[in-house]
Amino acid sequence: MIQLKKVIKLRTVVSTSAGMALATSCYLAGLQVANMVSGDLAWISILVAGLLALLSSLNFSELTSLYPTAAGIKLFIQNAFSEKTAIIIGMFYVVLGISMVGAESFLLSSVLSHSFHLFSLYWDRLFWIIFFIVFVGLINLRGVKITGIVQDILTYSMLSFLILVSLYAFWKHGFHFDFPWHQPNAHAGSILQAAGVGIFLYVGYEWVTPLAEETTDYRMISKGMMIAIGLLSVTYALFIVAMHQGLTEAQLRSGTPIPHILFARNLLGSNGVVLFVFMSILASVTSFNAGLLNTSRFTYAMARDNVLPRSFSKLHLTYATPWVAILGLVLFSIAISLVIFFTGQYLYIIMMAAALECFIYVVMAICVIRLRRKIPDTPRDFKIPLGITFPVLTIIVFTGLLIGIFADVTRDYNGKVLFQNYWVAFGMALFFLFTTAYTLWVVPKLKEKAAVRAMARKRRRPGRN
Repeated sequence: MIQLKKVIKLRTVVSTSAGMALATSCYLAGLQVANMVSGDLAWISILVAGLLALLSSLNFSELTSLYPTAAGIKLFIQNAFSEKTAIIIGMFYVVLGISMVGAESFLLSSVLSHSFHLFSLYWDRLFWIIFFIVFVGLINLRGVKITGIVQDILTYSMLSFLILVSLYAFWKHGFHFDFPWHQPNAHAGSILQAAGVGIFLYVGYEWVTPLAEETTDYRMISKGMMIAIGLLSVTYALFIVAMHQGLTEAQLRSGTPIPHILFARNLLGSNGVVLFVFMSILASVTSFNAGLLNTSRFTYAMARDNVLPRSFSKLHLTYATPWVAILGLVLFSIAISLVIFFTGQYLYIIMMAAALECFIYVVMAICVIRLRRKIPDTPRDFKIPLGITFPVLTIIVFTGLLIGIFADVTRDYNGKVLFQNYWVAFGMALFFLFTTAYTLWVVPKLKEKAAVRAMARKRRRPGRN
């Protein structure tokens, strides 16, 4: 029987965890943080957001030490509550999570279509969207060892590049950090509010947990997530402040979807634009790659448990990768990207992703508390200190952020209202109802078919289970 290979080391765990959060859309979110706190204070909000991400990572670390499996989040919820609850929340989380590809591919296509003219602006955008999704699908299909190497190169190149450019910008403009406490939005409340938006910069770091079955030591997962959050905190804190200082007032207010490209032109001229376009490609490919790498394993595990059609659990005979799951997710990603392409509502997807992360962090903290009570004596390689203090704190903090997102309004840089965020809550609620209906009506039929197949195999091979 073909099985997943145990080939992933700590280096790749870190690059996968950090790579998922390194996306082109993060430049926009980071600039939004800077605008909320008078620019130079953005590093404080970003570090506070990093601490909150670190808080949530404690829960993932304890749960992974209990259940190091590709099923990851589904199994955590299943053991804490029930299989039905796990299927509903697991599918809700994974499918909505991969929809981030739609926003990311739209922004990347904006960068490339403004830099390279192949056909027309319309067809160039469409071409780049499909090209990069298919490209990442192919390198995932080749196998996790090759994918891991690609992920290492992309992620560490991105981190190094962003830090070096930031330091150069500080040197060129005269290194300084202003503390504009005299500004009306420079106070503790604004810094914390901006930290809530800053959570988006760490979205997806936990998607490395389904790789537990493919690591040489599953304990690397918790260590890798924490290292990744630390690297992201330092990198974003430097780059967002540097970018904000390097943009003109008119550029800050223009509402452009490509602020990093304008920053590059101001800092390095036309050569800088080329470098940053390349950086955008790295960011998006890194994010696509990490997202597809992990969601395909989750899909594979769900199919292996007869929650999805059995064909999604097929492994490639040569590369031992879940090729049907990868193909299905590639097609789904293209479909979502086309919806964003025709509607232009990429901010809706970004707000939904931030809300989804807050939701799953709360669910994981509740799982830790439930499992502490259900199986208190089960050995854990990692156990959060101080009892349930940190899980309870996670629930309070991220529930507050989730309510704050839904109660807020999404505006452009000039203050124009784009949409009320309760429409994000409405869309998520509809999809939650869909996953609930699928779990109650479709999953029982899939399990019934699986039982019939098992009985047929038993009759053909009597005496063998």
